[in-house]
Amino acid sequence: MERIGRRRPRWLVFLIVLIAAAVAAFFVYYFWFADNGSNEEAFNTYTVTTTTIRFSVTTSGEAQAVRDTVASFGIAGRVDSIEVKLGDEVKTGQQLASLETDTLENQLATAEANLLSARIRLQQIEEGASEADKAAAQKAVVSAQAAYDKASDDLEDLLDGPSDAELSAAEEVVKNTESALLAAQDNLRKLEEGASEAELAAAEANVAMAKASLTSAKSMRTSAKANVQSTEATLQGAAEAYCDADDHIFDICEDFSNDFSIPLTKHQINQLNDSINPEEDPEAALVAATSALIQANSAYSSALASEGDANAAVEAAESALTSAQEALDEVKEGADPEEIATAEAAVTAAEQALAAAQLRLDDLRDGPTDFVIAAAQGAVDTAKANLDAAIAARDDLLAGADQEDIDLQSQQVQIAEVAVKQARENLEDAKLTAPFDGTVAAINISEGDLVTSATPAMALLTPDALEVELTLGETDLPTVRVGQKGVIIFDAILDKAYPLTVTEIGLAPTIEQGVVTYLATAQLDGFDANADVRPAPGMSGAAVILTEEKSDVLAVPNQAIRRRGQDRVVEVVVDGKLETRFVQTGISDAENTEILSGLKPGDVVTLPAGVSVEEAGGGAEELPAGIR
Repeated sequence: MERIGRRRPRWLVFLIVLIAAAVAAFFVYYFWFADNGSNEEAFNTYTVTTTTIRFSVTTSGEAQAVRDTVASFGIAGRVDSIEVKLGDEVKTGQQLASLETDTLENQLATAEANLLSARIRLQQIEEGASEADKAAAQKAVVSAQAAYDKASDDLEDLLDGPSDAELSAAEEVVKNTESALLAAQDNLRKLEEGASEAELAAAEANVAMAKASLTSAKSMRTSAKANVQSTEATLQGAAEAYCDADDHIFDICEDFSNDFSIPLTKHQINQLNDSINPEEDPEAALVAATSALIQANSAYSSALASEGDANAAVEAAESALTSAQEALDEVKEGADPEEIATAEAAVTAAEQALAAAQLRLDDLRDGPTDFVIAAAQGAVDTAKANLDAAIAARDDLLAGADQEDIDLQSQQVQIAEVAVKQARENLEDAKLTAPFDGTVAAINISEGDLVTSATPAMALLTPDALEVELTLGETDLPTVRVGQKGVIIFDAILDKAYPLTVTEIGLAPTIEQGVVTYLATAQLDGFDANADVRPAPGMSGAAVILTEEKSDVLAVPNQAIRRRGQDRVVEVVVDGKLETRFVQTGISDAENTEILSGLKPGDVVTLPAGVSVEEAGGGAEELPAGIR
């Protein structure tokens, strides 16, 4: 099982332990130390019956996927594409992302070419050298000779010392790095000294201007709103006047009477314009009323637009004020530690660059050291060895191959085959595929990122297959067993309890601030993966595990039992009077206590004053009048 372990906060476990201890202390006090009380108070009663007493453990739990993993590429590279999105469901073997493969494909092509060349070379050795082979061997000798000549020339130049151009270039690098160091030091000084009075005054002035602009924008918005109300009233009046005129358009006035929507639509405006066409010889009163209605509608539309512009201006002014205030706050606060640390790092880097440039210049002025000369001499020696090897290979080719040559080339073929296999595996490792059916839970890469085989590229899990990690106290551990049932209510889904079954119990303790806890795992039963509201990995909640159950036991509410010395007693109503009885008790849970002797089904016992029927488990009754 692949899983990224997560520890639940221990404060919740500690809080549950404290609550349980407080409840236990209350019952100990009540049963052992509470006095009989006055029998002059009024009581409720409870009819003795059989019930089921259950022992349970209350703890905390966190949902987690049955299977999860963090997938990584098999090799390092740059991310070329991501084929899935967060939350996508994927199948086993489905490609999730890929790296750029141009270099890998070139490596494969090169490896295949080398393999082909090695095989051809083996065939040529077995068949004997061709004229082309002899020419290639001679070409290798020529190349090796050229490399030897260059190494010799480099050694000679080194012994002759640097040129004027090399010294000038090194001196220019030193000057540039000195300038960079001065700039970095100046930037650090400014950050450490903080903003100047002029910068502070400018920032405060910007805030003042932003406040003034906001006040002006709000005033304009108020005027715009008033204009909307005024033009709306004018439009209403123009509409009423138009509808009172003879020959008005019935549909438009019907809209007005039915609480029409304003402003008028373009279609309604066209209707009004058509109704006062001079060719129709309309009445002057109708023309005047129609024109007034069209103008009022135009004014109202303009007022609405102005109001929108005013609202936008207020929002812009508020945003500008916020930005100005933030800028002022930053000026007052000065540079934060991170900025100063960055500036200090820049100074350090500039100092190192200057030291390196100065060292390079000093090296050029001082001339090559014995070590550099030795390295150059080593390059000459290597080139001479390569030349000798090329000459020997040419001579061997001309002389013909023996069995040792054939065996050696066969080994080169095998090496080339391994290189091809590795190149193909690298190409395959450049693809990120799903190891199981699941859901993409996290995407930690982006296209263009440089990654390695250790980079956690994507997280996959099975949200439709969940289990619960439970935290058990050291006193709870002995009572919890694999296979026990329980329920959990998640903090995010308080209206539903989900059944669970304990499947694993860990015995490795975790100790924090003196509190010992253990981890257990439970299967989440009755989980509908298609429900609108469902548990998800990471959700936490309170869990109750049923550790023991005893059915059909004679029991009374815990509140009915009192302590008298070393005995336990209850008050029983007999023929309208109270009778104190000694009882022998058995097991108890949070509500009831088993009665082994002293009571029988149907007996009526009293409950302390203030204990409601619901608090007594639903079996309490009002005590008959006159009984005290």
